[in-house]
Amino acid sequence: MDSEPSQPENGDNQSVASKNAAELLLDTQIMGQSDIDHAVALSLQSAQPPIKVPGYEQEVFLGRGAFGEVWKAVDSNSGREVAIKFYNHRGGIDWSHMTREVEKLQYLFSDRHVVQLFDVGWDSDPPYYVMEYMGFGSLEDRLRQGPMEISEAVKMIREVTIGLAHAHDKGILHCDLKPGNIMLDQDGRPRLADFGQARLKHEHAPALGTLFYMAPEQADLAASPDARWDVYALGAMLFRMITGELPYMNDEITQELSSQDTLEKRLRSYSTLASHHSKPTAHRLHPGVDKPLADIIDTCLEADPRKRFPNVQSLLHALELRESRKSQRPMMLVGLVGPALVVLLMAVAAWFLFQKTIDTASAHLLQRTGESNHLAAKSIAERFSLEVDKRWRILESSAAYAPLMEWLKLPAGEPHAELQKWLDEQHTHWNSQFTSGTGAAYWFILDKEGKVRAISPPADSLVGSYFGYREYFHGLGKELSPFDPVPKTITGPHRSNVFRSQPTNQLAVAFSVPITGPAGESLGIIAMETAMGHFAEFQGSRNQLSVLVDLNPDQAGQSGLIVEHPQLDRSNANSPTSVYLTPEQLATFQQLREVQTQPASPDNADDGANAIKGYIDPFGKADAANDWLASVAPVQVVRGDGESLDTGWAVVVQEEMRQTLSPLERLKSLFLYAGLAALALAVVIIGGMWGIVLLVANAPGRLRSLKFWSRTAATTLHSLNSASDSLRKPLP
Repeated sequence: MDSEPSQPENGDNQSVASKNAAELLLDTQIMGQSDIDHAVALSLQSAQPPIKVPGYEQEVFLGRGAFGEVWKAVDSNSGREVAIKFYNHRGGIDWSHMTREVEKLQYLFSDRHVVQLFDVGWDSDPPYYVMEYMGFGSLEDRLRQGPMEISEAVKMIREVTIGLAHAHDKGILHCDLKPGNIMLDQDGRPRLADFGQARLKHEHAPALGTLFYMAPEQADLAASPDARWDVYALGAMLFRMITGELPYMNDEITQELSSQDTLEKRLRSYSTLASHHSKPTAHRLHPGVDKPLADIIDTCLEADPRKRFPNVQSLLHALELRESRKSQRPMMLVGLVGPALVVLLMAVAAWFLFQKTIDTASAHLLQRTGESNHLAAKSIAERFSLEVDKRWRILESSAAYAPLMEWLKLPAGEPHAELQKWLDEQHTHWNSQFTSGTGAAYWFILDKEGKVRAISPPADSLVGSYFGYREYFHGLGKELSPFDPVPKTITGPHRSNVFRSQPTNQLAVAFSVPITGPAGESLGIIAMETAMGHFAEFQGSRNQLSVLVDLNPDQAGQSGLIVEHPQLDRSNANSPTSVYLTPEQLATFQQLREVQTQPASPDNADDGANAIKGYIDPFGKADAANDWLASVAPVQVVRGDGESLDTGWAVVVQEEMRQTLSPLERLKSLFLYAGLAALALAVVIIGGMWGIVLLVANAPGRLRSLKFWSRTAATTLHSLNSASDSLRKPLP
């Protein structure tokens, strides 16, 4: 144990890496059939160790694998608990792996941060080695219980980094760091273990680590060991300790790696994915992770090794610097409380100076604007309801066509030329009656069994297909399974859930009416599909918008979908991402709809009191510039018999509050000078106090700067004196 670990011969480097590659990429060695049979046989043996190790009393069996078993024992002389690993299945022993591990453990014998090796039985049958017993398991065992607290994780990774720095100082690179190779002692402190892949700094033999802990450039059988490999693994471990996840690991990447049929392809795929995939962000979303800690993790996980910490000592310095600055925060907080109190008092005084003045004017202005917006919303809702009713009436007139009823009585499954021709004519004729761009994209007819009889534009492949599970057929509010029994058809005019039309991925809706025979029997439905976004004119100025919202569940089962919006028309018509109201906005809208759909009474008089102040446009950012004054009006269709049908849609007219209140901005400017004076005074006070705090906090840095300039000045003066002496010398 007083000699350095030997360096493997260069000619063996590639073969060693290739031989163990599959095992190294997986945490558990793969057992062949003979290994499995052998393991079964071992499990049937009596609970006795393979051999009696001199000087130790075996007590407890800890576990058995494909190539050996581990026993807990007690040193007969000292009473110390140890772990003895027997390699009792020689056929699967990787001797080079075992040799490297034992050599590195012997070399790091005196290091407290490494699991200690006590004895090795090379000539024993089976061979074994005795090491320190870690009764608290590994860090992997701890992480299976869930993520760690930030302080605990940082303390743990700092101790691991210290131990790794000691190993690096002795020229040993671990090359396979992961939680399973970090053991916990009785005090819960980490110990480095499993040096089977360790290399000396001057070695050129490749060493493969474990996927998602291994640096991208390490996944190369020709790569030379680098200290930055261990830096990357430390970052991956810290990332997992905090988030409970592994960086870059997801179902897509795991599937991609599993699909590779050779080791080289898997290594190349892993290196490419880790190098070109977007950086992980889960640690930055953790509420307890501060920016310096997040930056440390990001630096460790840089795909480009040149951008990583050059060694573990640099990482350790960054962790200590963060801790030092964190300890200075209480002092900085004290320097902040005083100025904050002054600013608070000045802000309260300024608030009472102008807020009382403009509150009344603002309330009257917003009320007047809300009434105007409500009238506009009602007007647009009425026009929109006429568009809906127009489509229903067109479908109803087509459904009453006598030959259609006869056609639907014919057997299904084959295209019907006359029916197809008639449907095409209806589609073309009625689309010409709509404003350009608001016509139906498709017309289609389903019989009472839910099968397509005709569709326009023609699609023979769909004729005879079953679509009775679609919501526009049965009107049950959601789609059914295609394997459910055929439901009953709708009994009146119906509009479907909003859905994504294929292949354009555009929001669309289907209007449908039942087709009934002379005796009132159901024969099927006739429907038209219309793309949203151009269904009606929902435009507005830059400061006032008209929006259509679906308060009923859409095809995905979620309510509050933004169906028509000027921003949706301009940039998101084909976006696969749907935009919804927030749960709070949806609840408010539904409550207002219930009030407005009730019969008029003094309790629910339509006086425009439904204006929503501070409404946030779902397409905008949640800031002061996105505050709107919104009014809501439900879209109700009044039929010829006086029946009112609620479509589930609501029109929102929203006006930018900042623009509405712009006349009052001039009034606020009268108080601006007082605010500026208060701010200037606050800046002077805060600047002075923080200047003192920073001078005290940065005293060591200031002293270093003074020493640097002193050395620079001394060097310059010495150079000038030397030059002066040279000039005084006589010429030869």
